Amino acid sequence: MTLSSIQPLAPRDLLILVVLADGPNHGYGLIKSVEERTDAGVFLDPANLYRVLRRMSGLGWIAESGESDATRSNSGPPRRIYEITERGRHILAAEVSRLESLLRHARPALVEGDR
Repeated sequence: MTLSSIQPLAPRDLLILVVLADGPNHGYGLIKSVEERTDAGVFLDPANLYRVLRRMSGLGWIAESGESDATRSNSGPPRRIYEITERGRHILAAEVSRLESLLRHARPALVEGDR
């Protein structure tokens, strides 16, 4: 599978990779970080999030980290921590490049439309 064969990414996938590019995180942390980065414009449903994380892990974009969740305050099971893989970084870079190219072509139309 080539990088171009998996483009474009769903916004949810892009945002998960963006958050994980900043460092490992657990599911609830991903939900909150995506909400913050999108000014509460995108909400990741917890039930669907873990399905997406399993898919992304299967594709080799992310992996469960060997780290434990030291912030866990109760006696419940430790949270799974996810991190972006090198392949995930390549996927993210390719998608950002694709989006930047689209915007370069779209911006002139906005400027011309304002005239």
